[in-house]
Amino acid sequence: MTNVLSKITEVIKQDILEAKWNREQSNPVNEIQREIKECQAAVKKAKQLTERQELLKKEFEKEYAHAKSMAEKRKEHVQLAEEAGEESLAAAALREFNFYSERSERLEKTISEAASQLERLELQLETHTFQLKDLELKRLEYMAKENAVSGEKQSAPVKEVTDEDRRYEQIEKHLKESARKKEELTIDEQIEQLKQ
Repeated sequence: MTNVLSKITEVIKQDILEAKWNREQSNPVNEIQREIKECQAAVKKAKQLTERQELLKKEFEKEYAHAKSMAEKRKEHVQLAEEAGEESLAAAALREFNFYSERSERLEKTISEAASQLERLELQLETHTFQLKDLELKRLEYMAKENAVSGEKQSAPVKEVTDEDRRYEQIEKHLKESARKKEELTIDEQIEQLKQ
């Protein structure tokens, strides 16, 4: 018997939990709240990627400026070494000039690619941010609707009691009172009442 009662208790508990879970799942505010959390995570991730891309672009620009400066410097050194007749020094300066020239060209392309990638990431961040603001607004709109509905329920007019309602209440009260008195009377008292 105890086993059956415990099984019934478990079934009732599961039904209550399932009903509660279904109610939470069907609540639009909870659904919007879940979407907001997902969107907040997407905004955070997009922001981190954008900031990282900005740092990388700045690092590329710094390396480009250095390579370009070194290429110009070595170009002057080649000219000076050739004028002085130092062929080995001119050859070494020429090798470095070629290295820094190629590096600056490569870095120039990399900076251009990084800039376009940064634009895409900024656009993605902007899209997620707007989406988040829309969801927050949607949540507020639902909350306002719920609030308005609750207000309407509270301000609903109370049903007026008419004379007819009062008469029915009096009849119902009289019948209940009579039934209660009959139950309280003994059989002898009831027979005496019938004789009268």
